[in-house]
Amino acid sequence: MINNFNMFYGNDVVNSIFIQDEDSLVIVDTGVLERKQELLDEIAKQHYEKLFIVITHAHADHIGNNFAIKEKFNPVFISNIYSKGLLEDYEFQYDQIVGKAKDEYDVDASTRSWYFGLIDQAVSIDIAFYDQMELNLGNRQFQIMHLPGHTVGDLGIIDKENKLLIVSELIFKHSREMIIYIEDYKGYLESLDKIEALVNDYSINTMLTAHEQEPICGKDNILDIIDYNRQYINKLKDDYQKLYQQNKSLRETAAQICDMYSKSYTFDSVITGKALLGL
Repeated sequence: MINNFNMFYGNDVVNSIFIQDEDSLVIVDTGVLERKQELLDEIAKQHYEKLFIVITHAHADHIGNNFAIKEKFNPVFISNIYSKGLLEDYEFQYDQIVGKAKDEYDVDASTRSWYFGLIDQAVSIDIAFYDQMELNLGNRQFQIMHLPGHTVGDLGIIDKENKLLIVSELIFKHSREMIIYIEDYKGYLESLDKIEALVNDYSINTMLTAHEQEPICGKDNILDIIDYNRQYINKLKDDYQKLYQQNKSLRETAAQICDMYSKSYTFDSVITGKALLGL
């Protein structure tokens, strides 16, 4: 059984994905701290002997309840190796994510307060993999894959037998309030190509993502949204390049991009600009 557990935060939805097997429960991402009790109550309803927490990447809105779950349920935490250090040291995480924009974006005390308000304490990652790993629950087998782009440590999960694919922010419909955060443009496109091939090879008919309230169903619909994301990213890259050639300033370019796309001006737009411009 799979449950897309929606946690609403402001105008956004952040998903924790529950995968139930006979004696095991897998939870993909733990959401924001503000929704802690809702998540703990949902876990307490489940029946399992083994609990695994798979963290798709080291962003605050995906890890807010790691410590609370660790303290109450003592699960096994799994991440990609490139996310491990960020997940185990939140000061380091903040410096590597928000801090990278400080020369072009006014990172102040309110930014820090907002970021750390989404999370509690860091936990140790029990299993960290490089390219891929298998997770065998008995009746279900999953392949967990490195899918960089949104961050260098992003991962995805495929259940070939049940034709299911789970990704984080490699895929979404760009309806959120900020410019998509990208650390690796080339990796992003390569990861889109990889999941497109998997969808075709295994006739995937259900895809769950981090910020879509409902699953994306039907192979053709999944392929359409993959292509939509590819076109969106390439158009975004072209727009950044055109504006940067005029401005010679990443700060001004990022601000204009946010206006052009009707998005809030955040540090995300600066980090993405660096990746798309090769800075």
